[in-house]
Amino acid sequence: MLFTLLSHEWKSFWRSRSAGKSLAVQIFLGFIGLYLLMVAISVGIFLKTFIEKGFPGQDTILVFCGFILYYFFVDILFRFFVQELPTLSIQPYLGQNIRRSQLIQFLNVRSIFNFFNLLPLLLFLPFTIVTITAKYGAAASANFFISIFALTLFNHFLVLFVKRKTIVNSWWLVIFFVAIAVLGLCDYFKLFSLSHVSTIVFSKFLFHPWLCIVPIAMAVLSYLNNYRFLYKNLYLEDIERKSKRKEGADYTFLDRFGTIGELIAVDVKLLLRNKRPRSMLILSTIFLFYGFLFYKPQYLTNGDWGFILMGAIIITGLFIMNYGQFLFAWQSSHFDGLMSSNLHASTYIKSKFLLLIAVSTIIFLLSTLYGFMAWQIVLIQIAAFLYNIGINMLIVAYFATRSYKAIDIDRKAAFNYQGTSAAQWFYMLAVMIVPTAIYLPFSLLINKWAGIAALGIAGLISFLLQDWWIGILTKEFFKRKYLILQGFREK
Repeated sequence: MLFTLLSHEWKSFWRSRSAGKSLAVQIFLGFIGLYLLMVAISVGIFLKTFIEKGFPGQDTILVFCGFILYYFFVDILFRFFVQELPTLSIQPYLGQNIRRSQLIQFLNVRSIFNFFNLLPLLLFLPFTIVTITAKYGAAASANFFISIFALTLFNHFLVLFVKRKTIVNSWWLVIFFVAIAVLGLCDYFKLFSLSHVSTIVFSKFLFHPWLCIVPIAMAVLSYLNNYRFLYKNLYLEDIERKSKRKEGADYTFLDRFGTIGELIAVDVKLLLRNKRPRSMLILSTIFLFYGFLFYKPQYLTNGDWGFILMGAIIITGLFIMNYGQFLFAWQSSHFDGLMSSNLHASTYIKSKFLLLIAVSTIIFLLSTLYGFMAWQIVLIQIAAFLYNIGINMLIVAYFATRSYKAIDIDRKAAFNYQGTSAAQWFYMLAVMIVPTAIYLPFSLLINKWAGIAALGIAGLISFLLQDWWIGILTKEFFKRKYLILQGFREK
Protein backbone atom coordinates (compact mmCIF):
# COMPACT_ATOMS: atom_id res chain seq x y z
CA MET A 1 0.00 0.00 0.00
CA LEU A 2 2.87 2.39 0.78
CA PHE A 3 4.36 2.04 -2.71
CA THR A 4 0.90 2.45 -4.25
CA LEU A 5 0.33 5.73 -2.40
CA LEU A 6 3.80 7.00 -3.33
CA SER A 7 3.16 6.17 -7.00
CA HIS A 8 -0.12 8.11 -6.82
CA GLU A 9 1.79 11.10 -5.46
CA TRP A 10 4.28 10.93 -8.32
CA LYS A 11 1.52 10.68 -10.94
CA SER A 12 -0.46 13.55 -9.41
CA PHE A 13 2.57 15.80 -9.71
CA TRP A 14 3.12 15.13 -13.43
CA ARG A 15 -0.55 14.97 -14.39
CA SER A 16 -1.69 18.11 -12.57
CA ARG A 17 -2.97 21.02 -14.63
CA SER A 18 -0.26 23.28 -13.20
CA ALA A 19 2.61 20.98 -14.16
CA GLY A 20 3.06 22.65 -17.53
CA LYS A 21 2.41 26.20 -16.34
CA SER A 22 5.03 28.81 -15.53
CA LEU A 23 7.69 26.79 -17.34
CA ALA A 24 10.18 29.63 -17.14
CA VAL A 25 9.73 29.87 -13.37
CA GLN A 26 10.11 26.11 -12.98
CA ILE A 27 13.30 26.11 -15.06
CA PHE A 28 14.63 29.07 -13.06
CA LEU A 29 13.94 27.30 -9.75
CA GLY A 30 15.47 24.13 -11.17
CA PHE A 31 18.70 25.99 -11.97
CA ILE A 32 18.74 27.48 -8.46
CA GLY A 33 18.27 24.01 -6.95
CA LEU A 34 21.02 22.57 -9.13
CA TYR A 35 23.32 25.45 -8.21
CA LEU A 36 22.70 24.89 -4.47
CA LEU A 37 23.40 21.18 -4.87
CA MET A 38 26.68 21.90 -6.65
CA VAL A 39 27.66 24.40 -3.96
CA ALA A 40 26.89 21.86 -1.22
CA ILE A 41 28.91 19.15 -2.97
CA SER A 42 31.84 21.54 -3.48
CA VAL A 43 31.79 22.60 0.18
CA GLY A 44 31.70 18.94 1.24
CA ILE A 45 34.68 18.02 -0.96
CA PHE A 46 36.82 21.02 0.04
CA LEU A 47 35.66 21.24 3.67
CA LYS A 48 38.99 19.99 5.01
CA THR A 49 40.86 22.65 3.02
CA PHE A 50 38.53 25.40 4.25
CA ILE A 51 39.01 24.34 7.89
CA GLU A 52 42.81 24.13 7.54
CA LYS A 53 42.95 27.66 6.07
CA GLY A 54 40.48 29.14 8.51
CA PHE A 55 41.88 27.44 11.62
CA PRO A 56 45.59 26.87 10.99
CA GLY A 57 47.42 24.68 13.50
CA GLN A 58 44.21 23.21 14.98
CA ASP A 59 42.91 19.66 14.74
CA THR A 60 40.71 19.64 11.62
CA ILE A 61 38.35 16.96 12.91
CA LEU A 62 37.82 18.67 16.29
CA VAL A 63 37.06 21.98 14.54
CA PHE A 64 34.59 20.13 12.32
CA CYS A 65 32.94 18.57 15.39
CA GLY A 66 32.59 22.03 16.94
CA PHE A 67 30.45 23.29 14.05
CA ILE A 68 28.00 20.41 13.81
CA LEU A 69 25.54 21.66 16.45
CA TYR A 70 25.58 25.10 14.82
CA TYR A 71 24.54 23.40 11.59
CA PHE A 72 21.59 21.68 13.27
CA PHE A 73 20.64 24.95 15.03
CA VAL A 74 20.37 26.74 11.67
CA ASP A 75 18.82 23.65 10.08
CA ILE A 76 15.89 23.58 12.48
CA LEU A 77 15.12 27.27 11.81
CA PHE A 78 15.19 26.89 8.03
CA ARG A 79 13.06 23.77 8.21
CA PHE A 80 10.40 25.59 10.17
CA PHE A 81 9.92 28.14 7.40
CA VAL A 82 10.56 26.00 4.32
CA GLN A 83 9.46 22.46 5.16
CA GLU A 84 5.85 21.82 4.14
CA LEU A 85 3.26 19.76 5.96
CA PRO A 86 2.03 17.04 3.57
CA THR A 87 -1.18 16.37 5.52
CA LEU A 88 -3.55 17.55 2.78
CA SER A 89 -2.20 14.95 0.34
CA ILE A 90 -4.09 12.18 2.19
CA GLN A 91 -7.48 13.92 2.05
CA PRO A 92 -8.72 11.89 -0.97
CA TYR A 93 -7.90 8.64 0.88
CA LEU A 94 -9.69 9.38 4.14
CA GLY A 95 -12.94 7.89 2.88
CA GLN A 96 -11.28 4.81 1.39
CA ASN A 97 -10.78 1.38 2.93
CA ILE A 98 -7.20 2.13 3.94
CA ARG A 99 -5.89 1.67 7.45
CA ARG A 100 -4.97 4.79 9.39
CA SER A 101 -1.52 3.40 10.18
CA GLN A 102 -0.80 3.00 6.45
CA LEU A 103 -1.77 6.60 5.72
CA ILE A 104 0.45 7.85 8.54
CA GLN A 105 3.32 5.74 7.28
CA PHE A 106 2.82 7.22 3.82
CA LEU A 107 2.87 10.77 5.22
CA ASN A 108 6.07 10.18 7.16
CA VAL A 109 7.91 8.44 4.32
CA ARG A 110 6.78 11.05 1.80
CA SER A 111 8.02 13.87 4.03
CA ILE A 112 11.56 12.43 4.19
CA PHE A 113 12.21 13.21 0.51
CA ASN A 114 13.32 16.81 0.77
CA PHE A 115 16.44 18.89 0.27
CA PHE A 116 17.24 19.31 3.96
CA ASN A 117 17.59 15.57 4.48
CA LEU A 118 19.85 15.31 1.44
CA LEU A 119 22.13 18.17 2.53
CA PRO A 120 24.11 16.24 5.23
CA LEU A 121 24.99 13.59 2.62
CA LEU A 122 26.47 16.27 0.39
CA LEU A 123 28.16 18.32 3.10
CA PHE A 124 29.44 15.78 5.61
CA LEU A 125 29.84 12.48 3.79
CA PRO A 126 32.94 13.47 1.70
CA PHE A 127 34.71 14.82 4.82
CA THR A 128 33.76 11.74 6.83
CA ILE A 129 35.01 9.30 4.18
CA VAL A 130 38.27 11.10 3.39
CA THR A 131 39.37 12.60 6.71
CA ILE A 132 37.73 10.71 9.57
CA THR A 133 38.19 7.26 8.02
CA ALA A 134 41.94 7.89 7.54
CA LYS A 135 42.43 8.69 11.23
CA TYR A 136 39.82 6.65 13.12
CA GLY A 137 38.92 3.83 10.76
CA ALA A 138 35.90 2.81 8.72
CA ALA A 139 33.77 1.63 11.65
CA ALA A 140 34.16 4.89 13.59
CA SER A 141 33.48 7.07 10.53
CA ALA A 142 30.38 5.01 9.59
CA ASN A 143 28.92 5.32 13.08
CA PHE A 144 29.83 9.01 13.15
CA PHE A 145 27.92 9.69 9.95
CA ILE A 146 24.98 7.54 11.08
CA SER A 147 24.79 9.76 14.17
CA ILE A 148 24.67 12.91 12.04
CA PHE A 149 22.01 11.50 9.74
CA ALA A 150 19.96 10.30 12.72
CA LEU A 151 20.04 13.83 14.15
CA THR A 152 18.92 15.11 10.74
CA LEU A 153 15.85 12.88 10.93
CA PHE A 154 15.31 13.96 14.54
CA ASN A 155 15.18 17.60 13.38
CA HIS A 156 12.93 16.63 10.49
CA PHE A 157 10.21 14.96 12.57
CA LEU A 158 10.57 17.45 15.44
CA VAL A 159 9.82 20.40 13.13
CA LEU A 160 6.85 18.56 11.60
CA PHE A 161 5.47 17.93 15.08
CA VAL A 162 5.96 21.54 16.23
CA LYS A 163 4.38 22.97 13.07
CA ARG A 164 1.38 20.67 13.48
CA LYS A 165 1.03 21.65 17.12
CA THR A 166 1.08 25.36 16.22
CA ILE A 167 -2.01 24.75 14.07
CA VAL A 168 -3.84 23.52 17.17
CA ASN A 169 -2.30 25.93 19.71
CA SER A 170 -0.38 29.08 18.75
CA TRP A 171 1.48 29.03 22.07
CA TRP A 172 3.67 26.28 20.64
CA LEU A 173 4.92 28.82 18.11
CA VAL A 174 5.86 31.25 20.88
CA ILE A 175 7.56 28.56 22.97
CA PHE A 176 9.52 27.29 19.97
CA PHE A 177 10.95 30.69 19.03
CA VAL A 178 11.59 31.71 22.63
CA ALA A 179 13.60 28.50 23.11
CA ILE A 180 15.58 29.14 19.91
CA ALA A 181 16.18 32.78 20.89
CA VAL A 182 17.30 31.91 24.44
CA LEU A 183 19.71 29.28 23.14
CA GLY A 184 21.16 31.68 20.57
CA LEU A 185 21.51 34.54 23.07
CA CYS A 186 23.16 32.30 25.68
CA ASP A 187 25.75 31.25 23.12
CA TYR A 188 26.24 34.83 21.89
CA PHE A 189 26.80 36.22 25.40
CA LYS A 190 29.11 33.30 26.26
CA LEU A 191 26.89 31.89 29.01
CA PHE A 192 27.85 28.58 27.46
CA SER A 193 29.61 27.60 24.25
CA LEU A 194 27.59 25.61 21.75
CA SER A 195 30.83 24.95 19.89
CA HIS A 196 32.46 23.49 23.02
CA VAL A 197 29.46 21.24 23.68
CA SER A 198 29.44 20.14 20.04
CA THR A 199 33.16 19.28 20.14
CA ILE A 200 32.77 17.18 23.29
CA VAL A 201 29.65 15.33 22.08
CA PHE A 202 30.79 14.44 18.56
CA SER A 203 34.36 13.60 19.52
CA LYS A 204 32.83 11.01 21.89
CA PHE A 205 31.18 9.39 18.86
CA LEU A 206 34.63 8.93 17.32
CA PHE A 207 36.16 7.24 20.36
CA HIS A 208 33.01 5.36 21.40
CA PRO A 209 31.14 4.35 18.20
CA TRP A 210 28.44 2.54 20.16
CA LEU A 211 27.15 5.96 21.30
CA CYS A 212 25.48 6.33 17.89
CA ILE A 213 22.60 4.48 19.59
CA VAL A 214 21.68 7.76 21.32
CA PRO A 215 20.93 9.87 18.19
CA ILE A 216 19.26 6.84 16.58
CA ALA A 217 17.00 6.56 19.63
CA MET A 218 16.29 10.31 19.42
CA ALA A 219 15.28 9.95 15.75
CA VAL A 220 13.03 6.97 16.54
CA LEU A 221 11.36 8.77 19.47
CA SER A 222 10.82 11.86 17.30
CA TYR A 223 9.23 9.67 14.62
CA LEU A 224 6.99 7.88 17.14
CA ASN A 225 5.92 11.17 18.71
CA ASN A 226 4.96 12.50 15.29
CA TYR A 227 3.19 9.21 14.48
CA ARG A 228 1.24 9.38 17.74
CA PHE A 229 0.08 12.94 17.07
CA LEU A 230 -1.03 12.07 13.53
CA TYR A 231 -2.84 8.97 14.73
CA LYS A 232 -4.93 11.11 17.10
CA ASN A 233 -5.47 14.00 14.66
CA LEU A 234 -5.53 12.28 11.29
CA TYR A 235 -8.96 13.59 10.35
CA LEU A 236 -8.57 17.11 9.03
CA GLU A 237 -11.87 18.34 10.39
CA ASP A 238 -10.58 17.77 13.95
CA ILE A 239 -7.66 20.10 13.40
CA GLU A 240 -9.84 22.65 11.60
CA ARG A 241 -12.36 22.61 14.42
CA LYS A 242 -9.65 23.41 16.98
CA SER A 243 -8.13 26.13 14.85
CA LYS A 244 -11.52 27.76 14.25
CA ARG A 245 -12.05 27.86 17.99
CA LYS A 246 -9.02 30.07 18.44
CA GLU A 247 -9.84 32.13 15.34
CA GLY A 248 -13.20 33.23 16.65
CA ALA A 249 -11.78 36.27 18.47
CA ASP A 250 -12.82 39.76 17.38
CA TYR A 251 -10.80 42.92 17.93
CA THR A 252 -13.61 45.07 19.28
CA PHE A 253 -11.25 47.76 20.59
CA LEU A 254 -10.59 48.72 16.95
CA ASP A 255 -14.28 49.48 16.35
CA ARG A 256 -13.86 52.89 18.01
CA PHE A 257 -11.79 53.97 14.99
CA GLY A 258 -14.70 53.45 12.62
CA THR A 259 -14.21 52.04 9.13
CA ILE A 260 -10.43 52.30 9.35
CA GLY A 261 -10.47 50.27 12.57
CA GLU A 262 -12.65 47.59 10.98
CA LEU A 263 -10.29 47.34 7.99
CA ILE A 264 -7.28 47.04 10.31
CA ALA A 265 -9.07 44.27 12.24
CA VAL A 266 -9.59 42.39 8.95
CA ASP A 267 -5.87 42.71 8.18
CA VAL A 268 -4.90 41.54 11.66
CA LYS A 269 -7.08 38.44 11.28
CA LEU A 270 -5.60 37.81 7.84
CA LEU A 271 -2.07 38.06 9.31
CA LEU A 272 -2.71 35.67 12.18
CA ARG A 273 -4.87 33.06 10.43
CA ASN A 274 -3.16 32.46 7.09
CA LYS A 275 0.11 30.74 6.38
CA ARG A 276 1.89 33.14 4.03
CA PRO A 277 1.19 36.49 5.77
CA ARG A 278 1.78 34.88 9.18
CA SER A 279 5.18 33.69 7.96
CA MET A 280 5.96 37.25 6.87
CA LEU A 281 5.13 38.51 10.37
CA ILE A 282 7.21 35.81 12.06
CA LEU A 283 10.14 36.45 9.74
CA SER A 284 10.03 40.18 10.57
CA THR A 285 10.17 39.31 14.27
CA ILE A 286 13.03 36.85 13.86
CA PHE A 287 15.02 39.47 11.94
CA LEU A 288 15.20 41.44 15.19
CA PHE A 289 18.02 39.10 16.20
CA TYR A 290 19.98 39.97 13.06
CA GLY A 291 21.17 43.05 14.92
CA PHE A 292 23.84 40.82 16.42
CA LEU A 293 25.22 40.47 12.87
CA PHE A 294 24.77 44.09 11.73
CA TYR A 295 25.63 45.94 14.96
CA LYS A 296 29.22 44.93 15.52
CA PRO A 297 31.29 47.24 17.79
CA GLN A 298 34.10 47.23 15.22
CA TYR A 299 31.74 48.73 12.64
CA LEU A 300 31.24 51.75 14.89
CA THR A 301 34.94 52.16 15.67
CA ASN A 302 35.93 51.67 12.02
CA GLY A 303 33.33 54.15 10.80
CA ASP A 304 31.34 51.58 8.79
CA TRP A 305 28.06 53.29 9.65
CA GLY A 306 26.57 52.72 6.23
CA PHE A 307 26.48 48.98 6.93
CA ILE A 308 24.87 49.56 10.34
CA LEU A 309 22.32 51.92 8.80
CA MET A 310 21.35 49.41 6.12
CA GLY A 311 20.91 46.78 8.85
CA ALA A 312 18.72 49.19 10.84
CA ILE A 313 16.56 49.90 7.77
CA ILE A 314 16.06 46.17 7.18
CA ILE A 315 15.35 45.34 10.84
CA THR A 316 12.86 48.17 11.48
CA GLY A 317 11.31 48.03 8.01
CA LEU A 318 11.24 44.35 7.05
CA PHE A 319 7.51 44.07 7.75
CA ILE A 320 6.85 47.10 5.53
CA MET A 321 8.96 45.52 2.78
CA ASN A 322 7.47 42.03 3.03
CA TYR A 323 3.83 42.82 3.70
CA GLY A 324 3.73 46.09 1.79
CA GLN A 325 4.89 44.73 -1.56
CA PHE A 326 1.62 42.73 -1.75
CA LEU A 327 -0.40 45.47 -0.07
CA PHE A 328 -3.59 44.85 -2.07
CA ALA A 329 -2.88 41.30 -3.26
CA TRP A 330 -3.30 39.85 0.25
CA GLN A 331 -7.04 40.39 -0.22
CA SER A 332 -7.13 39.43 -3.89
CA SER A 333 -9.66 36.64 -3.26
CA HIS A 334 -12.33 39.15 -2.14
CA PHE A 335 -11.01 42.35 -3.70
CA ASP A 336 -14.05 42.64 -5.99
CA GLY A 337 -16.29 42.74 -2.93
CA LEU A 338 -14.18 45.43 -1.26
CA MET A 339 -14.19 47.65 -4.34
CA SER A 340 -17.95 47.27 -4.89
CA SER A 341 -18.75 48.29 -1.28
CA ASN A 342 -19.22 51.79 0.07
CA LEU A 343 -15.50 52.17 0.75
CA HIS A 344 -13.32 54.96 -0.55
CA ALA A 345 -9.87 53.99 -1.78
CA SER A 346 -8.16 56.65 0.38
CA THR A 347 -9.71 55.12 3.53
CA TYR A 348 -8.57 51.67 2.43
CA ILE A 349 -4.99 52.85 1.76
CA LYS A 350 -4.86 54.77 5.06
CA SER A 351 -5.87 51.65 7.00
CA LYS A 352 -3.00 49.79 5.34
CA PHE A 353 -0.58 52.56 6.31
CA LEU A 354 -1.70 52.54 9.93
CA LEU A 355 -1.22 48.76 10.12
CA LEU A 356 2.30 49.01 8.66
CA ILE A 357 3.18 51.84 11.05
CA ALA A 358 1.78 50.03 14.11
CA VAL A 359 3.67 46.77 13.51
CA SER A 360 6.89 48.57 12.53
CA THR A 361 6.67 50.72 15.67
CA ILE A 362 6.44 47.63 17.88
CA ILE A 363 9.44 46.09 16.12
CA PHE A 364 11.37 49.37 16.44
CA LEU A 365 10.67 49.63 20.19
CA LEU A 366 11.90 46.07 20.69
CA SER A 367 15.02 46.79 18.63
CA THR A 368 15.98 49.73 20.89
CA LEU A 369 17.33 47.12 23.33
CA TYR A 370 20.41 47.10 21.09
CA GLY A 371 21.18 50.44 22.73
CA PHE A 372 22.79 48.45 25.55
CA MET A 373 25.51 47.54 23.04
CA ALA A 374 26.16 51.16 21.99
CA TRP A 375 24.03 54.32 22.36
CA GLN A 376 24.79 55.33 18.75
CA ILE A 377 22.78 52.34 17.52
CA VAL A 378 19.55 53.79 18.96
CA LEU A 379 20.00 57.07 17.06
CA ILE A 380 20.74 55.19 13.83
CA GLN A 381 17.63 53.05 14.36
CA ILE A 382 15.47 56.13 14.97
CA ALA A 383 16.63 57.58 11.63
CA ALA A 384 16.01 54.25 9.89
CA PHE A 385 12.55 53.92 11.45
CA LEU A 386 11.54 57.45 10.38
CA TYR A 387 12.77 56.70 6.87
CA ASN A 388 10.73 53.48 6.75
CA ILE A 389 7.42 54.98 7.91
CA GLY A 390 7.94 58.19 5.96
CA ILE A 391 9.49 57.18 2.64
CA ASN A 392 9.87 53.42 2.33
CA MET A 393 6.18 52.88 3.05
CA LEU A 394 5.22 55.29 0.25
CA ILE A 395 7.54 53.61 -2.24
CA VAL A 396 6.19 50.14 -1.48
CA ALA A 397 2.58 51.38 -1.75
CA TYR A 398 3.35 53.04 -5.09
CA PHE A 399 4.72 49.79 -6.52
CA ALA A 400 1.79 47.87 -5.00
CA THR A 401 -0.55 49.85 -7.29
CA ARG A 402 1.37 48.30 -10.18
CA SER A 403 1.12 44.71 -8.96
CA TYR A 404 -1.72 42.85 -10.71
CA LYS A 405 -1.14 39.23 -9.64
CA ALA A 406 -3.28 37.38 -7.11
CA ILE A 407 -1.71 35.30 -4.36
CA ASP A 408 -2.87 32.32 -2.34
CA ILE A 409 -2.44 33.31 1.31
CA ASP A 410 -2.69 29.68 2.49
CA ARG A 411 0.47 28.60 0.68
CA LYS A 412 3.87 28.62 2.37
CA ALA A 413 5.97 31.77 2.08
CA ALA A 414 9.44 30.27 1.57
CA PHE A 415 10.50 29.88 -2.08
CA ASN A 416 7.00 31.01 -3.09
CA TYR A 417 7.16 33.39 -6.05
CA GLN A 418 3.40 33.56 -6.59
CA GLY A 419 2.30 37.16 -7.04
CA THR A 420 5.82 38.32 -7.84
CA SER A 421 6.09 40.61 -10.86
CA ALA A 422 8.44 43.24 -12.26
CA ALA A 423 7.11 45.73 -9.69
CA GLN A 424 8.68 43.75 -6.84
CA TRP A 425 12.09 43.66 -8.54
CA PHE A 426 12.02 47.43 -9.17
CA TYR A 427 11.03 47.96 -5.55
CA MET A 428 14.03 45.95 -4.34
CA LEU A 429 16.27 48.25 -6.39
CA ALA A 430 14.57 51.27 -4.82
CA VAL A 431 15.19 49.82 -1.33
CA MET A 432 18.94 49.97 -1.98
CA ILE A 433 19.15 53.15 -4.06
CA VAL A 434 16.86 55.66 -2.28
CA PRO A 435 18.38 55.58 1.26
CA THR A 436 21.86 55.55 -0.24
CA ALA A 437 21.03 58.61 -2.36
CA ILE A 438 19.91 60.49 0.76
CA TYR A 439 22.65 59.35 3.16
CA LEU A 440 25.75 59.34 0.97
CA PRO A 441 25.98 63.03 -0.16
CA PHE A 442 25.67 64.39 3.39
CA SER A 443 28.00 61.71 4.73
CA LEU A 444 30.71 62.54 2.20
CA LEU A 445 30.34 66.33 2.26
CA ILE A 446 29.86 66.81 6.01
CA ASN A 447 30.11 63.68 8.20
CA LYS A 448 28.33 60.41 8.90
CA TRP A 449 26.05 61.90 11.54
CA ALA A 450 24.86 64.45 8.98
CA GLY A 451 23.97 61.63 6.58
CA ILE A 452 22.00 59.79 9.26
CA ALA A 453 20.26 63.01 10.34
CA ALA A 454 19.35 63.78 6.71
CA LEU A 455 17.76 60.36 6.33
CA GLY A 456 15.75 60.72 9.53
CA ILE A 457 14.62 64.30 8.79
CA ALA A 458 13.58 63.36 5.23
CA GLY A 459 11.54 60.48 6.62
CA LEU A 460 9.93 62.68 9.29
CA ILE A 461 8.95 65.40 6.79
CA SER A 462 7.46 62.82 4.44
CA PHE A 463 5.59 61.21 7.35
CA LEU A 464 4.03 64.57 8.32
CA LEU A 465 2.84 64.94 4.71
CA GLN A 466 1.24 61.50 4.76
CA ASP A 467 -2.32 62.66 3.99
CA TRP A 468 -1.03 64.48 0.91
CA TRP A 469 0.83 61.38 -0.22
CA ILE A 470 -2.28 59.24 0.32
CA GLY A 471 -4.16 61.57 -2.05
CA ILE A 472 -1.50 61.02 -4.73
CA LEU A 473 -1.51 57.24 -4.17
CA THR A 474 -5.30 57.20 -4.37
CA LYS A 475 -5.13 58.81 -7.82
CA GLU A 476 -2.54 56.24 -8.88
CA PHE A 477 -4.79 53.49 -7.55
CA PHE A 478 -7.82 54.73 -9.50
CA LYS A 479 -5.75 54.83 -12.70
CA ARG A 480 -5.04 51.11 -12.39
CA LYS A 481 -8.04 49.93 -10.37
CA TYR A 482 -9.56 47.83 -13.14
CA LEU A 483 -6.21 46.38 -14.15
CA ILE A 484 -5.72 45.28 -10.54
CA LEU A 485 -9.24 43.80 -10.39
CA GLN A 486 -8.74 41.95 -13.67
CA GLY A 487 -5.37 40.60 -12.56
CA PHE A 488 -6.71 39.41 -9.21
CA ARG A 489 -9.49 37.46 -10.97
CA GLU A 490 -6.90 35.38 -12.85
CA LYS A 491 -6.03 32.59 -10.43
